[in-house]
Amino acid sequence: MSLPSVLRASAAPAPARTWSPGDRPLVIAHRGGAALAPENTMEAFEQAVTLGADMLETDVQITADGHAVAFHDETMDRMTNLSGPIRSFTLAQVQAAEVYGPDGQAARIPTIAELLDAFPMRWAIDLKNGDSIVPLAETINRTDSAGHVCVAHAWDSWLDRVRELTSPRLERSLGWEGLAMLVACAKAGITPPTSFASGAWVHIGWRPAGITLMKSARFADRIISLSHDVGMGVRVWTINREDRMRRLLDQGVDGIFTDRPDRLLSIRGV
Repeated sequence: MSLPSVLRASAAPAPARTWSPGDRPLVIAHRGGAALAPENTMEAFEQAVTLGADMLETDVQITADGHAVAFHDETMDRMTNLSGPIRSFTLAQVQAAEVYGPDGQAARIPTIAELLDAFPMRWAIDLKNGDSIVPLAETINRTDSAGHVCVAHAWDSWLDRVRELTSPRLERSLGWEGLAMLVACAKAGITPPTSFASGAWVHIGWRPAGITLMKSARFADRIISLSHDVGMGVRVWTINREDRMRRLLDQGVDGIFTDRPDRLLSIRGV
């Protein structure tokens, strides 16, 4: 069976790479800067761009009628005036909902296509479930965005599949399996082989699910060194405290995801 015309299988399996040693660390607006505006909304991303963020981060969920939208949670309950799984609502219903901000602002949920069209800059898009793969790939192809998108935060096979359906220019982070292996190597003091680097980037948390990762300065030094040795840049999520931002920048991370891009830009410099 042939692929739909909007999907095109990649002819090159090698991961896209744009990281180089000594590059200026990226200020990445997590969900557009979730502490400053309603998260994952056009208003949040507009504000992040105005502030001077280098990169934008969002999440993809799928509506009942198959549209890729920018939303983090599986349900509408926490952030909107609707209740229930987002995939139980049509795009029209989802976009009629109000997304609440930290100061009581209200905004609407955009599609991934709207965001990629409005902000043709570097993006990290977290893939939340397997049935998002094809709609996301279609959106990336339709908006001709592969050259400035990094897909992340999913199984390695999912991330590979998005690249296969789009372009070799599409970046990807290490998937969950690769990240677990890298973490194990760092804790054991073992250097992974160069072939281990299946992605251009390592996206790693400060202390996700109570597991001490980048919170440990010693571990952070190891991860950064090992990743750089095999040609991968390191981007850390989600850092909102200034002391943590400063420490990570001093240690040589290549990017920081933050809900407060204003703080990080002040520290790093616009």
